[in-house]
Amino acid sequence: MKYYLDLINDLENGKIAPVYLFHGEEAFLQEKAVQRFREKLLTSPAGEFNFDVLDGEEVTEGDIVMRAQAPPFMARWRLVVVRHAPFFASNSGGSGQKRASVSARDSEAPLLAYVRQPALTTCLIFTTTRPVDRRSRLFKALKERGRVVEFTFLQTRDLVRWLEKQARLARKSITPAVAGLLVRRVGPSLFVLNQEMAKLISYTGSRETILEEDINRLTVPVLEENIFQVVDAIGERRIGAALEGIRELMRQGQAGPAILAMVARQFRLMLQVLELTPAKQSPGEIAAKLGVPPFAVRKLLVQAGNFTREQVVTLLQQLLELDRAVKRGRVEFYPGIEMLLLEMVWKPAHRH
Repeated sequence: MKYYLDLINDLENGKIAPVYLFHGEEAFLQEKAVQRFREKLLTSPAGEFNFDVLDGEEVTEGDIVMRAQAPPFMARWRLVVVRHAPFFASNSGGSGQKRASVSARDSEAPLLAYVRQPALTTCLIFTTTRPVDRRSRLFKALKERGRVVEFTFLQTRDLVRWLEKQARLARKSITPAVAGLLVRRVGPSLFVLNQEMAKLISYTGSRETILEEDINRLTVPVLEENIFQVVDAIGERRIGAALEGIRELMRQGQAGPAILAMVARQFRLMLQVLELTPAKQSPGEIAAKLGVPPFAVRKLLVQAGNFTREQVVTLLQQLLELDRAVKRGRVEFYPGIEMLLLEMVWKPAHRH
């Protein structure tokens, strides 16, 4: 969230670059940033006369330069926004991206020349969710003369705060734990979370509190939530439920090695929690060290109560061995994980 707040803070303080590249997966905040620039720069009376929105897939670099070089009408600034800008992409994309890359090579001079010497009365913003080539001359020139902002997905704790704020704006409340459940079930995209919150606000009607049961009823769980459920079932020795969760992941198209990696990650976090707990640290302190939100630490603490440290270490070693065997073709994934879990039940380690 800091990258976005820093950008908006600079905008409000009048620190405005002549050219920007907004790139990254978090498209919702890209759109919010463009809206804030529009509100700040397009003042009355000319307003919208000084605003152009272009589709980067449809225009040439010459078109962009022509719009950017036009002087503002009765105002300090012009704002030109180029959405879906293909000019910074690597050459590894699909046919549309390749076509754009060829176009960029054929007419690179106009845009590159402009970025190196941009008009000081125009704010030119490129937006893209594609990977960018940081080694390209255009990227380097823009970074030198303007500003590059990578819009990454927010961390879970920031998403939880954002959801709490959206609930307050709708005169409702949502606890951090329930907001965290929503993030785990639908993922970190603010576009998706915004849509799901709108559904929850409508569904709850006059009721002020958004509950866990509302989220379970209205949303479909994504990968991370299924992993939590699998690990919960393993910890509680509910092997049938754990295997059903693994089969569900397979039905969703997850490969065996990917499932093993995700389960192993959860147990690695659990091991770190077990090692930090004797130091009497709070969930907040543990969360800061692990880089996960406090409610996730509380979940890990509950899961860790089902295992000794030795059990977690042994299970991690077994998962590693199974991963190697699957990748080398010696064992099929599902029979292998089934046998591993059954052996864990048959030969449980003594708890201390």
